[in-house]
Amino acid sequence: MLQPAVDITTSVHKFETILYQFKRDNLNEVDQNHFQKIMGLSVRQMEALAALNRLMTDRHEGIPLKTLAHHLRMSVPSTSLLVDGMVKKGLFDRKENPRDRRSLCIRLSEEGESKFHQLHNGMKKRLESLFSILPEEDTENFCRTVNILYNHVYNK
Repeated sequence: MLQPAVDITTSVHKFETILYQFKRDNLNEVDQNHFQKIMGLSVRQMEALAALNRLMTDRHEGIPLKTLAHHLRMSVPSTSLLVDGMVKKGLFDRKENPRDRRSLCIRLSEEGESKFHQLHNGMKKRLESLFSILPEEDTENFCRTVNILYNHVYNK
């Protein structure tokens, strides 16, 4: 049997390792003190901010707590505590869910959107630096491939 020209499992594992290291370097170790001083956010809070921003793309009214918990891979009670803290910081708002009056929707506040953009812009600069070692064609191919895979998984 012929071996494939590309070992996708090894490549995916290497990519996961790169992402883990990048996240660790930029959120957990190198910038954690910076973000604590500037933004007053923990790594988990930064992840919640980014997740809520991403999830609100198609749902401007906000999302249910259970949806946020699922995307953060946290229990609903733990996510509820996290959201409580973010509401107290003025980063999240809770509103009545227009689709189900028995539940609430969580959305980014104006302050939360501002903090997210600060976080996003810092991360964007670091990613541009990382990808600057690649030829433009390779970067374009990478982005195209990720978009195809993302659309396959999330737009079924």
